[in-house]
Amino acid sequence: MLTEVKMENVIHRIQGTAEHPRNTERVPASALFDFNLSIRIHDHEDLIKTVLLGLKLLELTGLGGSGSRGYGKIAFKELQLDDADDIQEKLSQIAIAEAA
Repeated sequence: MLTEVKMENVIHRIQGTAEHPRNTERVPASALFDFNLSIRIHDHEDLIKTVLLGLKLLELTGLGGSGSRGYGKIAFKELQLDDADDIQEKLSQIAIAEAA
């Protein structure tokens, strides 16, 4: 199975007790997924910069909820285009200020 269950709760700091226990199901940090993206080009649009900016924003913000706990953190590795551009290098060069 590709998921794990993590127990969480809230600590009542004055009483020193744990409250509101709950389970969170998540994908372990070491999980790898295949990723394919197809884009339909109209009128010779150059959408690569827009797509890369979106991928960079996903890397910065993550997927799903509880991002402040580190859940949903992703990184794109070994990206390739059919026309052999070095797309991984272009993604790594996007500045954080440009993505925000």
